[in-house]
Order: sequence, then C-alpha cells, then structure tokens
Amino acid sequence: MALHVVNHPIAEHVLTDLRKRKTTAAEYRSLCRRIGAILLVKAFENLELKSVTVGTPLGDCEGKVLVSNVVLVPILRAGLALLSPALELLPEAMVGYFGLQRSEEAMQIECYYQKLPPMAGADVFILDPMLASGCSAQFAIQRLQDLHPKSISFVSILAAPEGIRRLMDEFPTVNIFTVAVDKELDGRNFIIPGLGDFGDRFHGTL
Repeated sequence: MALHVVNHPIAEHVLTDLRKRKTTAAEYRSLCRRIGAILLVKAFENLELKSVTVGTPLGDCEGKVLVSNVVLVPILRAGLALLSPALELLPEAMVGYFGLQRSEEAMQIECYYQKLPPMAGADVFILDPMLASGCSAQFAIQRLQDLHPKSISFVSILAAPEGIRRLMDEFPTVNIFTVAVDKELDGRNFIIPGLGDFGDRFHGTL
C-alpha cells in the first residue's frame, strides 16, 4: 500500500473553500467537482494502456488507449460527490454501490445496500470523500477482495491518521489517494479540523 497525497495548488485552494462553514450547498457541489477531477486524475494515472494506430485527417498516428477494466464504487451517500467527476474522466467505467451505516449499539458497520458489477480482474476505485476511522473503508475492501479484482484503490478528499493506519495495517496492497491528512478524530469520529458532515453539506440536509 502507498499513501498518495495530491499536492496541487488548485486542490488546496478548493479544499480551503470546502472547509468554510458558510459555503452554500450549490457552491459545495461545484467545488467537489473541481477537487474531485484533480484527485481522480492522480488516482487513475497508472491505468493500463496499449498502443494503437489511428488515422488523422493528415495521416496515420501512433497512440494509446486504455485497456483497464475500471469499476467505480461510491459509498453512499457522500461518495456520490466523487462519482460525477470520475465518470467525466472515464464514462465507460462500470459502477457499483455500497450503502453502509454504523450501528450505534454495537459500533459496527451494517450494509443496507450492495449492488456490484463483475469485479474479477478489474481496477476498482472506492469513492468516499472522508476517510475518518476507516471502518467503512475496511468493510468495503474486505467485501471487494472476495470478488478477485486486479487492484483496489481508496479515493478520499480528506483523511485522518487513524483511518490511514487502519487501512495500511489491514490491506498492504491497497493505495490511498487524498488531498490532505488532518490532525485527528474527535470523540464522534469526525475529522478535526475537517469540514463537518460532508454528506449533509453536499446534499443540503444540514
């Protein structure tokens, strides 16, 4: 596993606007598309290519085309924020979904919805803007590993050290892509300083 922190001036600028408490839901969605595109370009940079010959208006040209079988798996509902920019870059990708929630009594992850395309041999990208405790990510990765993908990557806008450690300890072959690593989690497993509840801010349900 490797941790990839995307150090890009536009991403850092947009993340600052995402953190502001007075950012509206409409502004928030626009910012997510911008930062998501930068983040996902980095996450997709090692997809497999093959050489082809194409005809231009002035002659033949050698080029490259993607041959990777890509599956995008947003974790509902916040993960939908990264799905749109991902499909802008890879409109041919297949999409699966995990609906996960935490059981407050048992402090365990419960799966209330799962719909996945064929995973064998695919490059899978789990989309979840916040990597906090890592419990949801751990659940999703364990489920996906049983389906024999070629690779699994976890893509988040913001991450906490606790979640990173959990994934690095449990899944040595999974890559993490994020824009920033914040200080810590609070007692409710919110990232500090973070940006609040991502799903509520994106969907306007505060």
